[in-house]
Amino acid sequence: MSFQSDFQILHGEIKKLGKLDQHNISGSKKFSVLKDQILTVLEASFGKTSREYRIVKLTKSPVTVLKVMNHIVARSATLTCQSIAVNI
Repeated sequence: MSFQSDFQILHGEIKKLGKLDQHNISGSKKFSVLKDQILTVLEASFGKTSREYRIVKLTKSPVTVLKVMNHIVARSATLTCQSIAVNI
């Protein structure tokens, strides 16, 4: 799979997890697994020195990870629109 599709899958999973009760033990276990997968994708896409990678690595909150991922999605959409406009 490509990093983009992996990112989209993980983004959906963290959204689902963010809707769950944060005190749920199984949710916290799932969060740690998702966080590791997200860090792998972010490292491959942006590198370990990127701001996004460092924020996700340091946080223990699914909401913060979701905000970072939403920021990446919004930035990617903006860049895609700009590149389409330039190509026209």
